[in-house]
Amino acid sequence: MPTLGQILTDDLASKLDDSGFLNDALEFASDVFVESVKELSEQGFSANGTPWESLGDSHARRKGGDYTADLRFKFYSGNGAMDNIYASVQGDNSFEFEFGDSEIDAYMEAHQYGLSTGRGGRSKMPVRQWAPEEEDMDSAIQQENLKKIESFITEYLNESSTVQGAQIVSI
Repeated sequence: MPTLGQILTDDLASKLDDSGFLNDALEFASDVFVESVKELSEQGFSANGTPWESLGDSHARRKGGDYTADLRFKFYSGNGAMDNIYASVQGDNSFEFEFGDSEIDAYMEAHQYGLSTGRGGRSKMPVRQWAPEEEDMDSAIQQENLKKIESFITEYLNESSTVQGAQIVSI
């Protein structure tokens, strides 16, 4: 007869092995990070919460005098880059930020890493790190995101157990 510890461990393992849970957790986590990226970009902050360098005078004039560096650049579709962001769950149980357009992808990658875009003679985009990197996970902003994900997982694990009293107590 299995021990109480084995029964409880098996119950917990079955919850964690549930593919529905994994998919739900990845979807929830990706939604948390996408919303955080959008909010931070709109306010002109990096994924770790540090402010981006303000726009130069000429660029700010084109934006109606707004010096806030945000990544809401308008593309031919009429939408800004952050209006198109989504995260897709990958086969290796991870997710990737995507924009659904190669021009937007190139623009956002150029800002993330300060790369050359080749557009309009611009040799190098200023670094405006919008996607969190591993070293950003200790920042207050990312810790808040991780707490939201932790709460989601805790709620799931606190759902009703499949363990029945008869399995535990035998006379």
